[in-house]
Amino acid sequence: MDITVQIGTEAEGAHALRVPKTYKWVSRQHAILYWHDGVATLEDRSTNGTFVNGRRVTQAHVYENDTVWLGGPGTDDKCYQLDLRRVFASCREAENPRPIAYPQPPARPVSPDSGPGAPLRTDYSREFAQLKQTYINYHAELSELKKKANLKMQLPRVLLSMIPAILGIAFMIILGFSKMGFVAMMAGSVLSGLIGALTMGKNTSRQEKLSEDILDLQLKYQNKYKCPKCGKQYSLDLHWKKLQADGKCPFGCGAQFV
Repeated sequence: MDITVQIGTEAEGAHALRVPKTYKWVSRQHAILYWHDGVATLEDRSTNGTFVNGRRVTQAHVYENDTVWLGGPGTDDKCYQLDLRRVFASCREAENPRPIAYPQPPARPVSPDSGPGAPLRTDYSREFAQLKQTYINYHAELSELKKKANLKMQLPRVLLSMIPAILGIAFMIILGFSKMGFVAMMAGSVLSGLIGALTMGKNTSRQEKLSEDILDLQLKYQNKYKCPKCGKQYSLDLHWKKLQADGKCPFGCGAQFV
């Protein structure tokens, strides 16, 4: 595998060796090292020169133990000493990259009902008991939810509807029996309209809130009410007794419930 290593303060490429700019005598594209089957050739492309073992070269084979200076023979701190050991190690790594070691996922325990050679399981009566309980819990919560919502919607109407009777009794006491019937009738008509206007808006908002709560409840239980074998979801309106009477999954996956 052929590898080209550019060396300099502005070296570029996949295997570039960029020298810090504090070494003033090193050029931007100072030298190139060619690597081929473990043999390295260094080519100078600078103004101030490349020195191998104290001798300025234009092109020369280099080895790990050679001393290489860029920008001069190494007489001052503006020159840079090239670490050939590190360069060679980088070339060997690129020539023979190590395989990436991906972490292995932990082994899953094998169920006796699965895996090669395992018998084909059809009896899911134990899981069906949990399925039945899911249906019962859902409808119990649904019934309680509707009961509370209906109470909140009906209670204000019931309380307000009692006002005409209370006023009728009060007028009877104050005005006497002769005028009580007419006054109570008028008061009842006015309050009936008032009650309808006051409760209509609130009941609409409560009905919307009830619909949202029912949806949340369905989402809570829908993923639990499903076939324990094929995983397909059943409608929450499908009674567990119907599943028990059929004795099997309606999707035909082979799960037996009894």
